[in-house]
Amino acid sequence: MREVRANGMMSNDGSGQRVDGRRLRYQNRRGEILDAIMAHVLEHGINGMSFRTLAAAVGVSHVTLRHHFGTKDELLVEILGAIGKRIQIPDQPGADDVEALVQELWRRWTAPETDRRSRLLFEAYGLAVRNPDQYRTFLDRIVSGWIEIIRRRALQAGCPSGEADDFATLLLAQLRGLQLDLLATDDRARISSALESVVDGIRRQRARWDKTPNR
Repeated sequence: MREVRANGMMSNDGSGQRVDGRRLRYQNRRGEILDAIMAHVLEHGINGMSFRTLAAAVGVSHVTLRHHFGTKDELLVEILGAIGKRIQIPDQPGADDVEALVQELWRRWTAPETDRRSRLLFEAYGLAVRNPDQYRTFLDRIVSGWIEIIRRRALQAGCPSGEADDFATLLLAQLRGLQLDLLATDDRARISSALESVVDGIRRQRARWDKTPNR
């Protein structure tokens, strides 16, 4: 027999399993709700975020958020995962122009329309650094993923295999540092000059690679 509570929330589906009507009501809206959450955190950040304030902002109850995402920590994992997935990593198999990669990354990272996303990225980065095990997928995406792209491009450009990891790690650190500096100071002239120094350094490295035998 099908049983329904007076509030219409819980029922028996005929298999002996209790069914949560609220979960059924919103089960097809999970992606829509997560998109709304992402739009909100892009505008307001994730510092001090609570289920109740977030639920009010996206137009659902905090109970609905809990049904979909569990705890606040689990929701943060979802948010950081979504941030990582939405970061596009340019990679062209066979390309060997490291300087062009750097310039393309910089163009994407510093475009005015990506300012809010970049700020959210660093906020999420700080949160993940405090809890690296919990947010390992996010960190792998924005650190290991980028290092691997740069490493492959460097190898294609002639970088000795024994130097590729160090080269990629140092280059990513330089670019991230300049990006954070730009967000903090908006001193584009100074930072653009520093970026040119980074690119010049890559050119010198490539000249050395070309002279390295049996690399």
